[in-house]
Amino acid sequence: MKTLSVNNKESELRLRIMILDVLKDLKKTMTYKEMSGLLNIQDTLLCRYVNGNTIPSEAQCRDILNKLERNSILREVLRSQIKMYGDGFVDTSRVLQYPSLLRLVIEIFIRRNITYSIDRIVTPAVNGIPFATIVSQILNKPLVIAKKYKDSIYFEYYEESIRESSAQVSNLYIRKDLINRGDKILIVDDVIRSGRTVDHLVRLLIRSGGMPKLVIAVVGNTTRRATYNGVEIKTIINV
Repeated sequence: MKTLSVNNKESELRLRIMILDVLKDLKKTMTYKEMSGLLNIQDTLLCRYVNGNTIPSEAQCRDILNKLERNSILREVLRSQIKMYGDGFVDTSRVLQYPSLLRLVIEIFIRRNITYSIDRIVTPAVNGIPFATIVSQILNKPLVIAKKYKDSIYFEYYEESIRESSAQVSNLYIRKDLINRGDKILIVDDVIRSGRTVDHLVRLLIRSGGMPKLVIAVVGNTTRRATYNGVEIKTIINV
């Protein structure tokens, strides 16, 4: 039998551990019988996987992954954890209770929608940071956080003003040393509602010399608006 290289062994181990973690997340909302019907695996074997008594083979893991990719159940589980309130607030905090499942959904989305190179991930503080961190880890690219305050007087900043209301104006800042001219940038946020912050973030990045390529929202409604300043927006979970 051909010996796996170090890189292949590492990829195999990562895949097997990821699938185990995803199965554990699924078990939080599904019975073993429901999981068995979804994956065509005996419920007793799934129980051993979830409890850590047995680790599925690489071939079994790839089969599970293929079945999950072809099924909408992953997004449905996450969608069921999103709460919308009458004042317009969209609560995504419970989505973070399913970290492995969330990472897999984001990874599948990125694989299908991003076919070009990215240099930086940028997110506005603060709610988008956990999701942008996952994207940064998947793409292995640095994460830059746009904030509404300056960290220190010892840094230079790019700045954009945002009119929150007729009587209130806030500012958005990005440190100049964290963005290079010509950087291809992926913007990530948790929720797109009015889009005001993302709209101004795109302007800020363009003025800094960056090249925003795409805006990804974990939750949003793309039927309302498809672009911001010419930059396409795509949502992972439509509501």
